[in-house]
Order: sequence, then C-alpha cells, then structure tokens
Amino acid sequence: MKAKKWVTNNLGLKILALALAIATWFYVNHELTKLKTGEERAIVSMLQYDMVSKKLPVQLTIVGEVQEGYELITEAITVEPEAIVVVGPDNILDEVTSVRTVPVDISEYTQDIIKQLELAPIARGIALKDSIVNVYIPIVKK
Repeated sequence: MKAKKWVTNNLGLKILALALAIATWFYVNHELTKLKTGEERAIVSMLQYDMVSKKLPVQLTIVGEVQEGYELITEAITVEPEAIVVVGPDNILDEVTSVRTVPVDISEYTQDIIKQLELAPIARGIALKDSIVNVYIPIVKK
C-alpha cells in the first residue's frame, strides 16, 4: 500500500513521465519528417524527367518444353493485344524495347493453351495501360 501511494503521489515520477513522453513525441515527429522528406525526394527526382508514353510490343515468355510426342507451333502463337501503351520517365523508356509476360510453363500441357497472363513489371515508375493479355499457344500431337 505504501508503494502504491508513493508512486501515485510522487511529483518527481510524474515529471519524469512527462519528460519521457515529450522526448518520445520529438523522436517520432523527427522520424516521420525524415520519411516524408525521402518520399518527396523520390517524387521530385521522377518529375525532373519528362513523362512520355510509348507503345511497346508484348513478348510471351515460355519456359519448359512440350511433352514427348507433341509439338509447339511457334508461328501460330498469338498474344492479344500485340502491343501495350506504357507511361513513364523518358530516360527509362528510352531503354525499354518490349513488355514481357510472366512465364508460362508449357511442359505440363498436351493440347492448346488459352490463358490470360499478367505482364511482368518493367521498372519502377513505369505504368502499364493494361496489365493482362490473352495468349493462345498451339500444341499438337506429332
């Protein structure tokens, strides 16, 4: 009982708690300001470049091989849309020549593949008009 009364009635402990609360507030405020400044720097660095749009061809990424006794007809593969519009800083888009799909593994298929595939990310700061394409991959029995 004496300890409880000492803690609740001790002015020195109350002042110490107040000082710690104020110090914590300054620390958190400083950390939030640093975070905000870093985000602003990233945005400003992107704004220093002209934003442009560019139409890029879509390339299908195929992994694996068809099963034995089957054949992939590469000249009949279709991707729709064949090209996609991307928007981003001109210094990055100057080096980009195509957009790739996420990989599709054809080793498990024994018939035609009709799928919707997502497009793989190109680079930070580049936006895609559409992020999904329809693909047709013909696989026939030999």
